Amino acid sequence: MAVIMAGGQGQRFWPLSTSERPKQFLDLERRGRTLIQATYDRLLPLVEGPKHVYVATGSRYVTLVREQLPDLPGDNLLIEPTGRDSAPAVALASLAIHTRTGGAMLGFFSADHRIGDEVAFRAAVIDAQYVAQAARGLVTLGITPTNPATAYGYIERGEAFGPGFRVASFVEKPTAERARRYLGEDTYSWNAGIFVWRSDDILAELDAHAPDIMVPLRAALAERRLAQVFQTLPKTSIDYALMERTTRAYVVPVDCDWDDIGDWVALDRLIRNAGPDATRTVVGKHVGHRASGNIIYTEDAEDIIVTVGVQDLIVVKRGNTVLLVAKDNVADIKAVLLDERLATA
Repeated sequence: MAVIMAGGQGQRFWPLSTSERPKQFLDLERRGRTLIQATYDRLLPLVEGPKHVYVATGSRYVTLVREQLPDLPGDNLLIEPTGRDSAPAVALASLAIHTRTGGAMLGFFSADHRIGDEVAFRAAVIDAQYVAQAARGLVTLGITPTNPATAYGYIERGEAFGPGFRVASFVEKPTAERARRYLGEDTYSWNAGIFVWRSDDILAELDAHAPDIMVPLRAALAERRLAQVFQTLPKTSIDYALMERTTRAYVVPVDCDWDDIGDWVALDRLIRNAGPDATRTVVGKHVGHRASGNIIYTEDAEDIIVTVGVQDLIVVKRGNTVLLVAKDNVADIKAVLLDERLATA
């Protein structure tokens, strides 16, 4: 069973991504498929048809999921009453599918990842299923680093097990110096947040390591009080709640041209259609003069953006809203959105 995690709001892609239509429902690269549609397409060859694909998302996005994935059975929508990060979402989805199926092999996949080599990706998922079954482990895919990135957590490999390895340690986002060292040692992978495990194993480990989530969640489902209880669950990631604590963590390394489309700078890495004056990324019409390293994106095909003598800026126009931000400050977009004047932007 493949579970697509599609509940995020994608605030770092504002103003294109909004709370009403976040980035997973957008065709950012203008290839004719949105991010969630591309994820669905990528996973279908791994399962026995749409009935084995689930989507975990918020109630406000149900209509968007049904519009964009019309072949998905209605019962395969796993609706989170409110966003509480990945640990409660994984717990709820795992409980729901385990109850329905009596036990299944589960894979959890983000809706906003880009995979260039889908053959390598699917081979790694199959290897992960083997490790999850043979070792009764909780398996994560570890992306082969291509640069000393500091935006991702890292996974240190331990003892080999079949096509995978025991996890020696999970490492928080490192300094640039440590990231360079990890790149040279060849025993570290990027933590992409892609997981494979048996439903009974993940539930047993969550019961053992995250009772603050599982005890109230099980009670809420039994008493039909999910909406009231879910909003009180700890807002925490599956990495922190479980993967960093369990002794059953395994990693399967994979080199699949992966990218986490987390913000506008990530889009720069993906498109890279350098235009005049070495403007790195242009989606829409643009005229540049002595401008370099900029990301230009306009939703309206009739709009023209002109840049003169500026470097390393992100310029985005959507409707009546314009974003202008230095690349180095892209992480601050979420903070700006707290301004009440942007509530309807």
